[in-house]
Amino acid sequence: MQKVSVSIPAVSTNVGPGYDVLGLALNFRNVIEMSLRTDDQLTVEVRGEGKGVLPENYYHPAMEAAIRLFQHLEQAPVGLSVRAHNAIPLDVGLSARATMVVGGLVGANNLVGSPFSHDKLIEMAAAITGQPESVVTAMRGGLGICSQGPSGLLYRAIETTPMRVVLVVPHLPDYQRRLRPDLPGKFDMADVVYNIGHTALLIEALRRGDFKLLRDALDDRLHEPTRREQIPAYPAVVRAAQEAGAAAVALCGAGPALVAFAAYNHQLIEETMRDAFQAAGIEARTWSVGVDMQGVVISVVE
Repeated sequence: MQKVSVSIPAVSTNVGPGYDVLGLALNFRNVIEMSLRTDDQLTVEVRGEGKGVLPENYYHPAMEAAIRLFQHLEQAPVGLSVRAHNAIPLDVGLSARATMVVGGLVGANNLVGSPFSHDKLIEMAAAITGQPESVVTAMRGGLGICSQGPSGLLYRAIETTPMRVVLVVPHLPDYQRRLRPDLPGKFDMADVVYNIGHTALLIEALRRGDFKLLRDALDDRLHEPTRREQIPAYPAVVRAAQEAGAAAVALCGAGPALVAFAAYNHQLIEETMRDAFQAAGIEARTWSVGVDMQGVVISVVE
């Protein structure tokens, strides 16, 4: 029986000023294993992050995505098994659920002979998740850039200078609830122009590995100010990171995960950011990971 394994990188979306436009792939991966069955059962097993939270049935994101692909083909599998090995924390701004959708689509597509191109899979995954910046970046790796055009989604993925970043995930179980309602419906034009300029400069800073430019270009005026207020000790954590050598810190997606960009001292930055949260009575997990240039990686086992 053929089995396919799909490895998908985490994605930190927005990346400061690139609200709903940018995503940065990180070498911190979920793996979806999928195989066709000879009976009519749909089975799901979750291991790692999200165990006990994610449904282990038809409603798991990878299984739902796979079924959606079969519906596009106007056929259904006799049966399907999904095993999810999750390293990416759930619902903290690292696109964990989007990676499962991507894994489900790519895995199912491979099992039936790859009738859909990667571009079509991106279109399908974006429609399912409503997060095109997450999907494009997870599929392609590097720095994903996307926008809606007159005839559909426009996107590219560009390579950045090889670099490592520090991820910090504070334990804030009520964070998502406190975000709603989240952002204002209207923004000042000066702030919009500020973000457009900073996004363009940020892309160049990441492409060249220019940490001096990155320090200023990562600043945002649209979404981060509102969301930072919901993260206790945020100013102290950022200050600690910068004193340890970080060029800049941004929210991952809507948060509460944070990403710190630095050319060196990654272990020290991890420790100081974690300690700053702990000083405020908040536990936090940290990782130092590389920016991922591969995107989705597929392995087939006969």
